[in-house]
Amino acid sequence: MTTTSASNLSWEQQCTLTETLLRQASDAVGAGRADLLCQAIVQSTPMARSLALRYDGRGVEREELFQVAYVGLVKAVQRYRPGPDTDFRSYAFPTIRGELKRHFRDNAWTVRPPRRIQNLQASINAVEGELVALLHRWPTEQELADRIGVPLVEVRDAQRAFGCFSPVSLDTPVAAGSATSLGSLLPDRANTFELVNQLETLRPAVENLAARDKLILRRRMIDHWSQAEIAAEIGVTQMQVSRLLSRIMSVLQHALAA
Repeated sequence: MTTTSASNLSWEQQCTLTETLLRQASDAVGAGRADLLCQAIVQSTPMARSLALRYDGRGVEREELFQVAYVGLVKAVQRYRPGPDTDFRSYAFPTIRGELKRHFRDNAWTVRPPRRIQNLQASINAVEGELVALLHRWPTEQELADRIGVPLVEVRDAQRAFGCFSPVSLDTPVAAGSATSLGSLLPDRANTFELVNQLETLRPAVENLAARDKLILRRRMIDHWSQAEIAAEIGVTQMQVSRLLSRIMSVLQHALAA
């Protein structure tokens, strides 16, 4: 049996076909089951590549990211057990993301965090997939903390360390063609005048933000909410929150550089 090429199908069609193949495989045995699982893997490769690209530009070659994501995909396909209310995407996403995060944790740190943080990240990776399958949504930081049995603040510390694999040089321009570097925007704690000056520069920029942008900024920087928690509150996806935060920070950086 030959499946339709994944590239010729829409995202939803790919996911529907993959789910169908996996449900057929759960009732099959021997070579027939193996063939159905292989077809499911082929149909899901665009999803794996899409998740891998979210980690692009962090010090690991793109092709290497793809290979790691494929390993996570194969594990997800082999371990998935279809049920009346299950969805392969909800199971595969954290499985693939966990594989990518483990790869960064073990191979890509420029400056390694404390072993405690690394171990906690491993625990988070392990329970994320279980909670997604149980809750049918992405778990909150509090739910992760409760499941692992650690204080919420420790989960937040571990979450903040995710992605800090390749430090950005302080000489990096704040924008393309800008003569202002990131380092020049860092306040000198001993120079209180400069610190106050930067705070006063940012004040009108923050006040001019739209109401939703102010809420996002407060939730992230003051309340220390995760992007998933912010997304749930304002009714958008986690990816959209990430993009909104990038835009907001760009506005504030340009205000400081002006």
